Amino acid sequence: MNETALILRPLNDACDASALKSLYTESTGPGLSFLTNFLTQPTCHAWSLWREDVVVGAVWFQRVEDAAEILDLCVLASCRRRGYGRQLLEASLQALAPVTRVDLEVRASNEAALGLYSALGFCETGRRPHYYVTQGGREDAILMTWTP
Repeated sequence: MNETALILRPLNDACDASALKSLYTESTGPGLSFLTNFLTQPTCHAWSLWREDVVVGAVWFQRVEDAAEILDLCVLASCRRRGYGRQLLEASLQALAPVTRVDLEVRASNEAALGLYSALGFCETGRRPHYYVTQGGREDAILMTWTP
């Protein structure tokens, strides 16, 4: 199968972000309008990943000096488990250089994300017990950190 080239595009304003609506229709993370508000801040860095004319993912960071935090990483549901999240995260980490630390939090039940982050060198640094609300109650947030 011939794979179409992927393109990483920076998100600079709400017009750029409006193209991401399809990513956030079923997301359990922060909403698109919440994330779009960060684009007005100089510390926000965000990218989208495109395959032809279809957005397949987006990642949002807050960066202060040489440290950053991932606010959200979202891949189109129909495109998950194909390596797009990995490509998006690797490219955005490279674009953020020279950061010396990137932090994130992830639901303890999100095994795919935990596997991706671990494979890219993120290490668990802590937990926030009962942090996320679920249909069945609450679940922990796993805190992870990456250093190049």
